[in-house]
Amino acid sequence: MTGRGLPGRFESDRVRLGDHVRWRGEEFRVDAFAGPNITLSPAAGTGAGPLVVALYTAVVGAADFAVLDTAGRPVERTGLPPLGTLLLGVSKEDRKQALRWHRHIKEIDTGIRPGRLLPRPGYDPDTTTVAQRCKAKAAELEDLDDIPVSWRTLDDKRRKWKAAGENPLVLIVDGRKGRAPRPGGDTDPRLIEAMHEVTRKLARESGGRINRALYLVQELVQRRYAKQLRDPAEAERLLLPPSTFYKRMAELGLSDVLRQTTRQRSSRASKPNKPFTPSHALKPGELTQMDTTPLRIKALGEDAEVVSAELTSLIDVASRSVAALMIVPAVTGDGPVGQRTGGRATRAFDLVLTLAQCFAPLPTRPGWDPLTAASASALPFGELRAVDPRFTEATAARPVIQPSTIILDQGSPYLSQHFEDVCAFLGIAIRYARKGRPTDKPIGERFFSTLADSFSQYVAGWTGRSHQVRGRGIERGPLWTINELQQMADEWVALEYQQLPHEGLSHPALPGLELSPNEMYAALVSRSGYRPRPLTPEDSRKLLVPAWVTVNDKGFEVGNRPYQSATGELRLLQGLDSGLPGSGGRWEVRYNPYRPEVVWLYDHRGDGRWIKAEFVYRHLLSDPWTVDHWDTATAQVLADGGRKDHHAAIALAMKERRRRTRTAPPRRSRTDALPPFQGPALGVEAVVEDRYAGIGEIDLDAIVPPPARVLPTAGPLPAQCPSPAAPALASLFGDDAEDESEDKYGDPEQERRAALLSGDPSTTLFEGEL
Repeated sequence: MTGRGLPGRFESDRVRLGDHVRWRGEEFRVDAFAGPNITLSPAAGTGAGPLVVALYTAVVGAADFAVLDTAGRPVERTGLPPLGTLLLGVSKEDRKQALRWHRHIKEIDTGIRPGRLLPRPGYDPDTTTVAQRCKAKAAELEDLDDIPVSWRTLDDKRRKWKAAGENPLVLIVDGRKGRAPRPGGDTDPRLIEAMHEVTRKLARESGGRINRALYLVQELVQRRYAKQLRDPAEAERLLLPPSTFYKRMAELGLSDVLRQTTRQRSSRASKPNKPFTPSHALKPGELTQMDTTPLRIKALGEDAEVVSAELTSLIDVASRSVAALMIVPAVTGDGPVGQRTGGRATRAFDLVLTLAQCFAPLPTRPGWDPLTAASASALPFGELRAVDPRFTEATAARPVIQPSTIILDQGSPYLSQHFEDVCAFLGIAIRYARKGRPTDKPIGERFFSTLADSFSQYVAGWTGRSHQVRGRGIERGPLWTINELQQMADEWVALEYQQLPHEGLSHPALPGLELSPNEMYAALVSRSGYRPRPLTPEDSRKLLVPAWVTVNDKGFEVGNRPYQSATGELRLLQGLDSGLPGSGGRWEVRYNPYRPEVVWLYDHRGDGRWIKAEFVYRHLLSDPWTVDHWDTATAQVLADGGRKDHHAAIALAMKERRRRTRTAPPRRSRTDALPPFQGPALGVEAVVEDRYAGIGEIDLDAIVPPPARVLPTAGPLPAQCPSPAAPALASLFGDDAEDESEDKYGDPEQERRAALLSGDPSTTLFEGEL
């Protein structure tokens, strides 16, 4: 099937096989992708012509490029959702539920799930009907999500959704939002909670009969809900007859737990239930797992204070490869719990930077072991380099794996709207793990244990797996910075984790042989193929944090920081309404919180353009700074009696704080300044053309000096040459004498050149004066 006119096209995934595109004023059909090149053939009806092979980036980057529908009109591509959508004003829970059902119904209707390029088994529109896809989706929802729903109900939802113009709100208006049924049937949740609590308590005690659990549950309920039990109706719900109680315990599986040995009961009590389906994938990037955990290594902060660290990893299920890895500082804020300020941990933008690593090769660093290079590993370096020019001799042995589906937990950074929007923009489907079920992503959890055993415990600042085994005086010993820990972790991944065999990692064509992640990737990519997908500067800018501003004669402000365009382009937007629905007339701005010196304003009118704006007081700051530094300086100025609009005073306060950090006494033997954490840089700036591209390496031994020129010997000064005392005489007699001297003697330099050209041997011209 062709991609012509397909719905749900994402702007970063612009071209597919079979698409009709407009390029250089002509219409073509996409026939093939070959590495960085794309093959185009003239469309039917436009006249026969030869095939065109061009760079993919050059085609999609052309000013008139567009994907055409069946009528020859440009297909509207969906970028990041604006504020004004159909779900504006809906609660966060209803919005998430509506979008979740929207993805399911979309897959039933089209056969392709949003964020995927190919249909999943059982949903191929060429081989299945709508009724068959409804039945497959009903079985999937009941098995994986505990949502019992009939296939006819799904078909009714699809019809209503289609009649409403694919409005996701109609999927939740009837109140049946697909929530999982409560365990235990109609039993009061408070009683079920008490059953689990008593079972966990008995898990580490000597075994007994189930009637003991009945006595303890009744005692707990009577003590905890004494006031509620005065109501006969409440007492009937909370105090079940013994037969009903034993039946509920069996339905919940708690009776089987009490019959196990003490070791089995204690082990089960500390682990969640097993997932319904194991993690399984057949090609790199098909299924990935992303999670965040404390690193258990103390590090040095930018002010030489001791901070903790958190690590976020993205693991490919098919090859067990580390697709991305990022370490960030974790600082506890000041104040009571729930009202602390000044702290930080892994944020949504840190997760976005982790995703960005999946679309570019990892470069090696100075001082790394030579075996970390991709050319010295099991990766198919020659084939990858032929397809993707970004693979060089300085590329580390970590494969580029672009995720299609990510399994992640329900932590607040992962639930942020910015992270979900970026995943939708990159065409990545999100599957959330169940709360309290780390075994829904077991490979990611196992990686953390491997990291601790093979890397963390050998690094200075290791605190151990728990407080009971933590050493003494760790904060007073030698420590590394966050940036140094990041580089060491990347080197460990490329040198050891990716190149050592993993137990249980095998390929059907190589039975009995344990493979390394790089070897497994090489075996899988030979069948699935590899297509580079570099992020353009425009794509990178859409990964930045969004903000909405109003442009006036002074520019605009983002987070109390003033910005202005150096080229004056913002003057054309002064007092204009953006026209975006739901934005209140404001304009969309993207900024990097770790590098806020420059922000980008998106002008959606016409073809769309990005306007670069710089921080107004950038000239006052010489050291790197972040949004956190600005907020700290703002709090300091406010504490001293200033105001938030004293931008220059805040900038100077931040400069003074950064200067004290830079000139503070070094810790132990460190002599260099401690840089702030800024994370990896995104390529948001336009690419400057290399003037020396295509020039091969220069052989220094083949360079010879030019032949020396033999100059004639100097003769006497010509008679017409003025005396050296002429300038002095001119200064004595004034401008008239100087003019008279020039009229009498002329320009000596011009006369000397004329004499040489006339063949006068008495005149000497030094090399370089021609």
